[in-house]
Amino acid sequence: MNLIILTEQDRVDEHSFRLADLRAEHIRAVLNLTPGDSVEVGLLNGPIATARVESVFPGEVIITCDSWRDLPMSGPEIDLVCALPRPQTLKKVLITSAMMGVRSLHLIRANRVEKSYFQSPLIQAENRLPYLVEGLAQGKLTRLPQVEVHDRFRAFFEDDLPRFQLGSSPHPLRLVASQDTKSSLYDLFNPAFTQVVAAVGPEGGWVPFELELMQSLGFKPFTLGRWTLRVEHAVTAALSQIELMRMRP
Repeated sequence: MNLIILTEQDRVDEHSFRLADLRAEHIRAVLNLTPGDSVEVGLLNGPIATARVESVFPGEVIITCDSWRDLPMSGPEIDLVCALPRPQTLKKVLITSAMMGVRSLHLIRANRVEKSYFQSPLIQAENRLPYLVEGLAQGKLTRLPQVEVHDRFRAFFEDDLPRFQLGSSPHPLRLVASQDTKSSLYDLFNPAFTQVVAAVGPEGGWVPFELELMQSLGFKPFTLGRWTLRVEHAVTAALSQIELMRMRP
């Protein structure tokens, strides 16, 4: 954990928080902190702070925070569309999305998505929350991505997606990762974009109908390289490329 994520349920009083789970064990046994030491914390969906460790016991840690600061925001806002992967892969996608600052994650049905994946317990918000929080702690962020599950491909792109365009940009950059193009993100990206929607397909790739529909709605194909990637690696590669383009002079 690079950032200890706190929630209002941990709060004891205005400045104090009680931890009695893996976070306490991490502070005690991994960080080896003792009373008087400092630790970086963040309030879920809120600010961050440097907290003071007040007491450390087996199974319980008390910390205090009296000076909070907001995380700096740097654009563009990223909305990730991902064909729903198998459950073990979905865990990694959830962690990566939170870790890399995705604003919203839309898990969609595609032709090569197994129907059984929609029966996974991870579809339920309470079951996926721990993986999102793990990602926040790793990436030193606090804002939870909004996660939505959509079981109709065409309806999502034609009807649902416009309603999730929550950013300030009326014309976001729409991207779809594809092995059938040589266009790179370098050719498509402008640092002036304030919102990016990036789509990553299933293990077997998009079928022609899916690519054609997305392109008709303004999605521009771009390559992630010459390799055939697993979904979780494709997500990381796409988000990393967007970040690198954002930093381009």
